Amino acid sequence: MKIIDAHTHIDYITPIFQKDVVGAVCCATQESDWPKILDLMKVDNHIYGAFGIHPWFVEDVNDDFDKKLKQLLQSNSNYMVGEIGVDKYKPDMEKQMDIFIKQFELAIILKRIVCLHCVGAWDKILRVLKQYNKENLPPIIVHGFNENEQIMTQLLQYKNVFFSLNKNSVYGKNCRIEQIPQNNILIETDGKPDAILSELIDVIAKRKNKSNLPEIIYNNMQRVLNNE
Repeated sequence: MKIIDAHTHIDYITPIFQKDVVGAVCCATQESDWPKILDLMKVDNHIYGAFGIHPWFVEDVNDDFDKKLKQLLQSNSNYMVGEIGVDKYKPDMEKQMDIFIKQFELAIILKRIVCLHCVGAWDKILRVLKQYNKENLPPIIVHGFNENEQIMTQLLQYKNVFFSLNKNSVYGKNCRIEQIPQNNILIETDGKPDAILSELIDVIAKRKNKSNLPEIIYNNMQRVLNNE
C-alpha cells in the first residue's frame, strides 16, 4: 500500500512516522510557517508545500501578505495554496473572506492546487466558487470533509474538487462516505499522530466494499499533484 497524506502540518511529517506513507502535503497556517516548510522541503523530497493564511490567523496578517505569497508561489510552479478558507466560529468573517478571496484568486491565476478549510460557512464558499468559470478552477482539496450530501452534491459540480477524509470524517456522523465518488476521495492526518492512514483507508474500503480503494486513493492524489 502506498499513501500520500493530503493534509498535514509542520509538527507531524507523516512519511517519517507511518511506513506506508510515501508523501505528504504540508500546509501552512500563517506566514511564519512558510520558511519552515521551505526548509523541510529542502531535506525531504516527499514533502509538497502549501503556503497561505489559515482563517484562524487573519488578525495577524500583514497588509502586503498577498504580494509576498505571490512572489513565493512564482518561485516554484509546484507550490500549492493552503491552508485557506473561512470558519464561522472564529472572529471577523469579513476579513476572513477578504483574505480567502485574495489567496483563492492567486491560486486561479497561477493554476495552483488549493487546500481548503471550511467550517459552517459553505454558503459563502459556494457563492465564491460560482463567480468563476468551472473550467478555470484548479484542483481543490476539501480538507477534513464531514458534511451532508447536499453540500457534497453542490461541490461535485466542479470536476476538480476532491474530498480529503481524516479521522473525524471517517467516524463522523455527517460525512456520507458511501455517496462520495471513489475517484474524488483523498486521505489525511491533519497533523494528528493518532490518525493512522492505512487503518482509515481500510475502514473506508469496507464501507464502500472496494478492496482496491488504497490504489484508487493513491491515484487520485497523483491526479491532484499532476493538476489533471
